Amino acid sequence: MPSTHRRSFLRAAGIIGVSTSLAGCSGIGLMDSSEDLPAGSLKFDNDDTVPHEISIEVLNVGTSKGERRDGHDTVTGTPDTAVPQRNLTATTIVEPGQTQTYESVFKSRVWYDVRFTLDDEYPGEDLGRTVFHPNSSGDETTGQILGANVSDGGELSWQISTTDNLGPSFQ
Repeated sequence: MPSTHRRSFLRAAGIIGVSTSLAGCSGIGLMDSSEDLPAGSLKFDNDDTVPHEISIEVLNVGTSKGERRDGHDTVTGTPDTAVPQRNLTATTIVEPGQTQTYESVFKSRVWYDVRFTLDDEYPGEDLGRTVFHPNSSGDETTGQILGANVSDGGELSWQISTTDNLGPSFQ
């Protein structure tokens, strides 16, 4: 659990402004969670009463979902094309009750092995790490959105939701 000092810092930093660093995104901003986001988007929700720093890191990319090892799923295979998000790392501060969305972050038809941290702490394999494919594993009519949620108790979890909006990357 983050320290009181850390939360005070985050509260102050949140008042100054939101710090984001996402390369290759087509759209960044605060949006209503009911928006029809395109496949490959990234969404952060904070249901807690204090600001939180949420980070994401792409650990690996692959052509298929691999076996489960050390408490988390893996990716396997080498993509045929370059994947610009292979080395993606991003951090943002999300205010209480806010949602931040980043459209079309994951633009390649590959599996991504990603890890989330909350307030510079890794919540563990099940809560902080997953594999993600933005095009629903080959389904040509739906895509997926990757998200991280901070509960009202201050705990992080990830989620993958489906969208009918394939966006420009998967049409």
